[in-house]
Amino acid sequence: MEAHNITPVVLLACGSFNPITNMHLRMFELARDHLEDTGQYRVVKGIISPVGDGYKKKGLIEASHRLEMARLAAENSDWITVDSWESLQPEWVETAKVVRHHYEEIIAAEQNSDDVDTVKHIKKRRLDENYFESSSHQKRRDSPQLMLLCGADVLESFGVPNLWKQEDIAEIVGRYGLICVTRSGSDPHKFIHQSDMLWKYRKNIHVVHEWVANEVSATHVRRALRRGRSVRYLLPDAVVHYIQECDLYSAESEKKNADVVLAPLQRYTGASSSFPPSSSTGSQVTANEIKSTPTFISPLQSSIVSASLQLSSSAQQLEDHILFTHKEEKRVVIKMPVSLCGTWDIISNVNLEGYMIALGISPYLRKIALKLKLRKVIEQHGDQYIIKTVSTFRNYTISFRAGQDFEEFTQGLDNRHVKSLVTWEGNKLVCEQTGERKNRGWAHWVEDDKLHLELYCEGEICKQIYKKNVPE
Repeated sequence: MEAHNITPVVLLACGSFNPITNMHLRMFELARDHLEDTGQYRVVKGIISPVGDGYKKKGLIEASHRLEMARLAAENSDWITVDSWESLQPEWVETAKVVRHHYEEIIAAEQNSDDVDTVKHIKKRRLDENYFESSSHQKRRDSPQLMLLCGADVLESFGVPNLWKQEDIAEIVGRYGLICVTRSGSDPHKFIHQSDMLWKYRKNIHVVHEWVANEVSATHVRRALRRGRSVRYLLPDAVVHYIQECDLYSAESEKKNADVVLAPLQRYTGASSSFPPSSSTGSQVTANEIKSTPTFISPLQSSIVSASLQLSSSAQQLEDHILFTHKEEKRVVIKMPVSLCGTWDIISNVNLEGYMIALGISPYLRKIALKLKLRKVIEQHGDQYIIKTVSTFRNYTISFRAGQDFEEFTQGLDNRHVKSLVTWEGNKLVCEQTGERKNRGWAHWVEDDKLHLELYCEGEICKQIYKKNVPE
């Protein structure tokens, strides 16, 4: 077959990746082999997109951890990458929107590569027969095709009422394409035959059979970790080390979202955010397994899922903040300088490692932190101040009132309990943190339209500068 008839393909896998396993990576390899064996495709890239915390799945740990584990798992691959866009969204994003986002990114990259041409030449190429109209933009026939990569469980979940919008299924399968990796015991061809929607777009569905039996699932891995069992060779070594370093997956973490309705069910059925007292949390576990990571699990039990759809009254999921309780008393509200409030992106970071060493942070976590691009979001609500530090690895939120002591737990930083006091010193917002480490604290101020931050501990000072993020 001539080279110009071979379609480049980008594979996108969406899911929890809680945690990512060797089988997730194996799926990419299987899918690439299958597509390229047809002689019609050339797989040029693989993308892992962990779901955000707003999905509300039982036992779903923070997206920052799942994202970093995925990056560690893929660091030795020369074609599989990890994307943070979905995981950073404050609310759950439908898979169709995630697929659409990545396709638009691909098209934008293709268009940017055309910028080397003259405007005249670009216009000429757009009139060429290699261009055709799509629903929202133009694309070239030789542009990469995006396909959603999943396991048979995700394919079968298309048949669960109120879990997927029919128009989303039509868009994913009909417009982009699906590649489903299955195993012995499942019959995706039968499921496709029984579904009018999937049958209509059957030519866009590629079924790949995994002949090497492997029952590795993230659920089984979490269970083993809770029980102190070894998971080596089920996960990449770097991921195992990260889990041990951060002490992830405990009996407590598995209870997270146990009484919360899965985000799709809330959105599509008007269900409340929590299960009623008479409801069994077991129903939520089954519902959550529907949109699991693209792994290999038993076929869905729709009768159990249906029970969870009987919930009523809608509720809006609110963004989590770390808040501290104070005694009620009369107090004067000091208005924060307007220039300090807003969203700020880091542009300079000096001596962060020295500061982290002073805090006693491990070399492994220091290496990760040094690669991060930080963002500060500063707000004032009455006399309450909120400072959020946001990154793709971990988020940290502090809430306080100026001039009042409060107990602070530096979770996600060095995990210590300190007694903190924030005051205004001129135009600087200064915090003293009293605890195990001496001379610890920080100061924020604005100078020349830049946000300056000094972090200090036991003689080490980290100096950071942030530029205000102005929406276009």
